Amino acid sequence: MNGVNALDRIKELTRPTGEEDLLQVSYPAPRFTVSLKHALIVAAVLLVAVAVWFVARSSPATEEQVEQEHEWGQEWEAGAEPTDAPESVVVSVVGEVEHPGLVTLSQGARVADALEQAVPLPNADIVTLNQAQLLVDGQQLHVLPTGVAPAVEQGQVAAPGTGLISLNSADEAELMELDGVGETTAASIIAHREEIGSFTELEQLLDVSGIGPAKFAAIKDEVSL
Repeated sequence: MNGVNALDRIKELTRPTGEEDLLQVSYPAPRFTVSLKHALIVAAVLLVAVAVWFVARSSPATEEQVEQEHEWGQEWEAGAEPTDAPESVVVSVVGEVEHPGLVTLSQGARVADALEQAVPLPNADIVTLNQAQLLVDGQQLHVLPTGVAPAVEQGQVAAPGTGLISLNSADEAELMELDGVGETTAASIIAHREEIGSFTELEQLLDVSGIGPAKFAAIKDEVSL
């Protein structure tokens, strides 16, 4: 017990009373001070700089700046790649239609689109026309009366019963009936037909992969456009 009391007495004696002398500490003076006058001067300079920036930004461009922007615009236009693909095709529709003449259609239009514009007459024979055929600019469609066999000429569909196979309407199986034309060559003919829109002359067969002068000579009398 005496030990505990002695410990409590020591704690009581060493407890701060608030009357102890404070240590005198001397803090170093600041190296840099800004007076109120100097602070006001700096603020005024900043306000003037901001005002000048706004005025310069809102002022009209100088003649030199306008010319420079114009040159940049010309360089951008020169760098743009022009497109060579026409946006429309113009075809001629003649024969048994209400509105014969030129028809302007968007690129990718087909024979059915041209017939819709020209309006076939009741006696028009549109069965012999491949309505799914892609149109090419400058093409002519001749709508014949029903019962009149179309002539086998350039740009015409082969007449039924002539034994000729139309390059512009035949499917792969029909093209394989040609002398020396197999599945690969028939597919190449159809692919080339879709690429150019339609055959306009028989000699274009020579542009088809797999058809050379010898094969062309063997099948040219078996086909029509």
